Amino acid sequence: MPVGKRHPAPLSSTGGLDVVKVVVGPKRDEFLISRRLLISCEYFRARLGFARAQSFLVIRLEGQCPDMFRLFEYWLTERKGLSKFVDNAEFDDSCEELHWDLVNLQLFAANIGEAALQDVAMDALQDLYLRCNWEIDPDLVKYVYTECDPEASYCLRSLRRWIVAMIAWGMGDTEAGGALETVFGECVGLREEYDSHLHKVAESKLDVDYKNPQLRLPSNYLRNGERQFGYRQCSFHTHRSAVGQGRCPHAHSLSPFIYSPLTDGYVESDSDRSDSQAGSRMTSPFRKGAI
Repeated sequence: MPVGKRHPAPLSSTGGLDVVKVVVGPKRDEFLISRRLLISCEYFRARLGFARAQSFLVIRLEGQCPDMFRLFEYWLTERKGLSKFVDNAEFDDSCEELHWDLVNLQLFAANIGEAALQDVAMDALQDLYLRCNWEIDPDLVKYVYTECDPEASYCLRSLRRWIVAMIAWGMGDTEAGGALETVFGECVGLREEYDSHLHKVAESKLDVDYKNPQLRLPSNYLRNGERQFGYRQCSFHTHRSAVGQGRCPHAHSLSPFIYSPLTDGYVESDSDRSDSQAGSRMTSPFRKGAI
């Protein structure tokens, strides 16, 4: 989507003089953020470490979207989930814009190595789709599988798993067969991930037609009968091999999960914590039609 599409992000105020100006997007929207907050992220700590004696610095992120960065600033300051933004988007009819802001946030978080932020963005994306009763956006599928460079797409593998689950849930019937084959033909690797997903669900003796990837329970301890209609809260997070069946390691820094009446069974065992420390220069395409 075009950067700065809706409105300029407000200039943030911080106490004290030890602040950093972050210039975002081609229109150079400005954010003033406490250095103390920024250096809590390793990516920004590395960029700021060379000039510790200076009281005022400028970081330029001209390839990023200001509306996405506004979400990042909120998370950095509050360390909460993004449910208020989902509420606001529903109220002012800007859900499609928020959709792409969250996708951009996922990519930005992956590229700066903030796994907890990736998980927050994933939760918000699930909540947005549930709130709007959307099926998977074909533009999102094509963007992640064909327009992201290979490294960026790999960093988004938790999002890819969710996309595959959404396709299986919403496009797995006979009527959608032709559209599904078209998507498979356009997106390298998607068919293999889709087949793997179906195999894992079948092994769990569950039905993809009922397992809604928008639904998640605030618990990782679920019996088969409790997880047949949705997914456990960490199914599409970055840390699932580390957490196993236990407590989300990021739970202490997140706001309480929005209760969904149902959620997951199987999960893959690989760790999805991104190792990439490169700043993203990517922006997402603007979705012009209805989702």
